[in-house]
Amino acid sequence: MIEIRALDFNYEKSRALKNINIEIDDSCTGFLGPNGSGKTTILKLLSGILDLTSGDIFIDDKSILDISKKELSRIFAIVTQDLEPTFDFTVREIIEMGRYPYLNTFGFLSKKDKLVIDETIEMLGLTNLSHNNVDEISSGQKQIVRIARALVQEPEYLLLDEPTSNLDLSNKILILEMIKNIISNGTKVIVTSHDLRFIAEVSKKCFMISEGNIIHQGDTKNILNKNNVLDLFNLNTLPEWVM
Repeated sequence: MIEIRALDFNYEKSRALKNINIEIDDSCTGFLGPNGSGKTTILKLLSGILDLTSGDIFIDDKSILDISKKELSRIFAIVTQDLEPTFDFTVREIIEMGRYPYLNTFGFLSKKDKLVIDETIEMLGLTNLSHNNVDEISSGQKQIVRIARALVQEPEYLLLDEPTSNLDLSNKILILEMIKNIISNGTKVIVTSHDLRFIAEVSKKCFMISEGNIIHQGDTKNILNKNNVLDLFNLNTLPEWVM
């Protein structure tokens, strides 16, 4: 169970989150909203990329302020939208980097580390690509590699920030099916998106967020309706093909 209480967050020139009070305890939770609404900020606060400045986050009744960064990395693994250099690493080498919370003093991979890496590579269908240079694979495959790197952290929660942005339809379907597979294997997923259909397909519970405020929340199948979508995106009309 994640409880977010009275959460505010300000960047230097803007207020990103405004008194967020929510609970997260579903197999897949979605945050739906336009760009700049505060979705990414919530994920970065959960993962510890950003530090709390106001309010609190509780993980199973323990404040995130009392959880070390290393311990937090075993609870949350995040896949951001940030561009990352690959430095000619292979697919396997990139995935191996996700085991950093478990490495010993000398930084060597143990038998268990290698087993977790092998199982994740197989589960996500990357076996035939494991020795390829990351620069040689498709954009959809690169996204799966980044998700694999997060999964080998063995997190309780996988945080995915706009995982289908800039992907074509075939790769969106690939990512969607992969997320469903991850959930079926017991990892909870928290995902952000501005894509209505993606959130409708993947999440059980949804929080609609606009300008740092949660404006609608509940079971995705119930709150993802025309009136709420008009409200969320500040629209007067909605084309029939949207819903």
